[in-house]
Amino acid sequence: MTQSFAMYVGLPGQGMHLHLDALSWLFLGILLPQVVAGAMAGMRNSVTFWVFVLGMGLALVAADAFTLVFGFELMSAASWLLVLRGDQKPATLYVGVAIFSAACLVPAVFLPAGPIAFLLIVLGAGAKAGLAPLHFWLPRAHPAPPAGVSALMSGGMVKVALYVIIRYAFVVLAPAAQPWWGGVLVVAGAASVLIGALRAMLETELKTVLACSTVEHVGLIAVGLGIALRGKAMGDGAMTGLGLEAALLCAVAHGLYKPLLFIGAGEVKHNVGTTSLNWLGGLVRGMPKLGLLMIGGAAGMAALPLGPGFAPEFILWHAAIAAAGTGGIIARIGFTALLAVLGLSAALALGAAVRLVGIGFLGRPRTLQAAAAEEARRWPLIGMALLAALCVPVALLPGLVLGMMTPVIRLLAPQADAPPLAYAPLSLAVLAGLAAVAAGFILHRYGVRGSREVPAWNGGFGKPPPWLPFGDPVTQPSATGFGEPIARAIGRGLLAPGGGDLAEVFLLTPLARLNLRCIRVAERIRRATIRQRLAFIFAALVAFLLALGLGEGG
Repeated sequence: MTQSFAMYVGLPGQGMHLHLDALSWLFLGILLPQVVAGAMAGMRNSVTFWVFVLGMGLALVAADAFTLVFGFELMSAASWLLVLRGDQKPATLYVGVAIFSAACLVPAVFLPAGPIAFLLIVLGAGAKAGLAPLHFWLPRAHPAPPAGVSALMSGGMVKVALYVIIRYAFVVLAPAAQPWWGGVLVVAGAASVLIGALRAMLETELKTVLACSTVEHVGLIAVGLGIALRGKAMGDGAMTGLGLEAALLCAVAHGLYKPLLFIGAGEVKHNVGTTSLNWLGGLVRGMPKLGLLMIGGAAGMAALPLGPGFAPEFILWHAAIAAAGTGGIIARIGFTALLAVLGLSAALALGAAVRLVGIGFLGRPRTLQAAAAEEARRWPLIGMALLAALCVPVALLPGLVLGMMTPVIRLLAPQADAPPLAYAPLSLAVLAGLAAVAAGFILHRYGVRGSREVPAWNGGFGKPPPWLPFGDPVTQPSATGFGEPIARAIGRGLLAPGGGDLAEVFLLTPLARLNLRCIRVAERIRRATIRQRLAFIFAALVAFLLALGLGEGG
């Protein structure tokens, strides 16, 4: 269903134009449950929160460049204010990235279709989405605001940025599309997937782990879009269809379970006073409902079978395998390497989810606050339950969800022709349920009657002293210790010395030094005498006239 509207506000004599098509409806549908859950998580009385929502919605329904930029920047400004309320330091970094994003996006939407416009769109919207190498701000900024805002930033704002890339790459700039455009998205996405999954495995702060996981999933969506864009430029309908199905289904799934996890992290912070995994443990005893919902969200984050995150990655693997059989030798080698990156990242994501649940919610409490934790508040739990309920059809009926997205795929690539989904999770769930019932019956019928309590094996450690009522902390792993083997085996090769992000070392740090030098130069100019300033203006005028004369002479 396509609808168009005109508003008599905006540019003089032009106004603002709104347009609703299949792609807009899809992303509005992704955004709506997150907004409801975020409002339930304590943000319903925040005016800035609703301005943030308005900006995202306006960007999704924009029919002209001015409306798109206005909505996008309104979203950026409101989210910056929300981050600023949480922590000033990441807010400063975030506003710098937002200015860079606007500097790329504003000229791009007014340029003619071509490679320059595409690259500027990828830089501008990709920076806002957290696409490598411009992802370094996201793990710092997303954990800073309240949980309801973090949920919407991670599940909604990055989707709006990806929507801009999809709209321009597949619709506005489609006549000029070339296969290497898809390669750009695949390379950036693969880097995001690997870095995000690795950092999620190593970080110890719960909301930072979830933010790094968002970087990974943004990369997965970008890889799917890159494969689809390359297939569209090459006229390969099957590869295009698989890539779009993987990217769009991943966007839907991530927009459900990641806000759920962020709201849950906010409730942990509210009850325990910290979200450091090294200070949690045993939360499922005091917060059973929250623990169950968090385990469900972690299953999506880990892409476990019968979870909402499995079907998108399953399709993405098929798309990458299809792409590995096309193009020249360099392309074939590259997509074969992509399969290795996806496999390694899937293992890291699984480890991060296991660590999140095992260290944070299972085991023994590591502090008195964790031991005294009470069940989460009512309305945040209702919001999380809403998101969990919407995860069920994505997890068990992905074919139905893909069928509903057929108009979107036809809009983006009319020649797309993906093969049927060779994955039937509902049948697998029924078989697993029958097997569980059969196992329970056998244990009940033929199992040993009675039970007795015995001391649990504690790895050879002695009995804890009486002043440690929750057991000796050294007898159970910490979040840092859990990730240490990965840090030694992989982190040293992919991260900077000390575990820092390579983007921060080779991009953010040089920019910070350049900024400091510019500040010093500006300070010298400010302190200059009137003679020095006049001399500077005269030199600049002479240089300008000289350049103008040389240009006319040429």
